[in-house]
Amino acid sequence: MTDINVIVQASSISWHGGADLCMNHLNGQPVVKTTIEKFLNHSPSVSVTIAAPEFDKGVDFCALIDSHLVERCHIFKGDAASPLKRIVDATASLADSDYIIRVDGLHFPVLVGAVVAMLEQAKLEQLDCIKFPDDYPVQFSADVYRIGALRQLLAGDIDAVFHVHPKYALFTDTVSYRCAFYQPPVLSDGFLTQVRKQAETVYIEPRMEVSDKKISAGDQLSFHYELALQYLPQAGQILDIACGGGYGSRMMASDKRSVIGGDIEPEVIAEAKQQSKEYAEQVKFCVTDVTAMQFDDASFDAVVSMETIEHVDDAAYLSEISRVLKSGGVFILSTPQNSLGHIPVNAMHLKEYTRQELQGLCQPYFEVEEVIGLKQGRVIIANSPAGGNMMMVCRKR
Repeated sequence: MTDINVIVQASSISWHGGADLCMNHLNGQPVVKTTIEKFLNHSPSVSVTIAAPEFDKGVDFCALIDSHLVERCHIFKGDAASPLKRIVDATASLADSDYIIRVDGLHFPVLVGAVVAMLEQAKLEQLDCIKFPDDYPVQFSADVYRIGALRQLLAGDIDAVFHVHPKYALFTDTVSYRCAFYQPPVLSDGFLTQVRKQAETVYIEPRMEVSDKKISAGDQLSFHYELALQYLPQAGQILDIACGGGYGSRMMASDKRSVIGGDIEPEVIAEAKQQSKEYAEQVKFCVTDVTAMQFDDASFDAVVSMETIEHVDDAAYLSEISRVLKSGGVFILSTPQNSLGHIPVNAMHLKEYTRQELQGLCQPYFEVEEVIGLKQGRVIIANSPAGGNMMMVCRKR
């Protein structure tokens, strides 16, 4: 008899339209298999339902699972744009008072023991949702929900972003729902280093590109640029550094605003040029290294740099951006926010930062005007800057 119900959300296609990292291999098998079996091996009382989007018709996730575990593993394919509806539909046989654990298929190092303890706390305190802190590395985490709370939420009128990450709708409605943060265990540097080593074959996507196949309610990368548009000058020269395929560069271009997109990879710049032919008057591209750019001093009215600082030497990066930016010019960056970022799971990142660390790095060069905490995906909660990601709006001193 199973009494721990786990929902694993998995897909072969990510929110921004590219291949989903959960299908990358860890120890010769898809990451999602490791995540699922980690729960199934924890206890015979665990049952796993893989809640996949309906468009993923070609992937049989249960076929990945070892034969002695597969009888406790089921698949449900449902609403693509609303994981909330997908979870509610997948758990139709459960009572309102029942609880589920929800975990992302990519999160192979999830702390299963801590999550099960979190489940017991939710039952004991009759919580509607319990989760790890917002800036705790998401790869180790999962969320616990009371089914009745999710059904009530789905029946109401909520923003599309909460269909992707319903926990934040529950946490912000303190009248209707009872929620709490769980204090996770302390993780040693040795353990973090071990997980980082394992992740070398997992986080191997060279660029977080945005595709026309993106599902907007969950795509964070394009949201970064949408937010940046609110802070850019109406006219002038903009630098989009580490521009990738140029999606953001094209978004920022206008009749009065020209954009130069720079990236260190020649093949990436060739692709950006190919995709941007109709923007040739407003957008130019070039190969450049953000820590040693070929531009003259004070060349740009604004610099935008998304998901870059974690990949490079931060001191050289900030110094060089300050050099090419005009006095009083705007600098906008985004990066993961991580309370344990000194050893990030993502092996492609040199370091990840707390809000305080990043502000301290920026302050010798810039006035930090605003810090925007992105909880997950496109979720922003006013006056709550903690999150899994952050954007910083700065102005050159």
